[in-house]
Amino acid sequence: LDVIKTNTVDTIMFFTNKGKMYRTVADNIPNGTNTTKGVMISSLVKLDNDERVMAISSLHRKSTPQYIIFVTKNGMIKKSYLEEYTKTNRNTGIAALNVKDGDEVVDIIFQDEEDMVLVTKNGMSIKFATKDVTPIGRVAAGIRGIKLKENDSVVRALSVHKNTDTVAIITQDGIGKRVKINDFPIQARNGIGTICSKKEIIGAEM
Repeated sequence: LDVIKTNTVDTIMFFTNKGKMYRTVADNIPNGTNTTKGVMISSLVKLDNDERVMAISSLHRKSTPQYIIFVTKNGMIKKSYLEEYTKTNRNTGIAALNVKDGDEVVDIIFQDEEDMVLVTKNGMSIKFATKDVTPIGRVAAGIRGIKLKENDSVVRALSVHKNTDTVAIITQDGIGKRVKINDFPIQARNGIGTICSKKEIIGAEM
């Protein structure tokens, strides 16, 4: 998931696979040690039965990125101003984006104008410039980031911070490899992308 630095008076935002956002004060999270089990997120905010938290963010930091980008398994992306979510005072869940039937959020990225790479289960990838993606409102559905072939789905979205970065790709049979970010050509959004693995991918990290 995520690891963030925060303090007890900060507000923590939880974003879920169903396109909702929940908030709680950091002080509501109990203190622990490296041996304590911790508490279920569902005890802090009221999640639906089939809902999973995909990303978290804290509101206190001056370095907070300008945008939040949602990515769904069917290849849709939505870029919004992060302030769309920080200015609400509701303690219950609110709609973060409109997720269509049969789709769900698989990744959430907090960033500014960095390029983005989408990686799919069947080994396809696409790198495109997010600066060309227009920010839209909180409950909008978004636009297509990659054209998927039958039985394929997006498994990971990665924000490109440096051209010297490498991407670690993990396949279903436990094989891993590193690929230089410059080996991913910059393309127009909504393309079919390029092959990054001939085996099924279960994860990718920058």
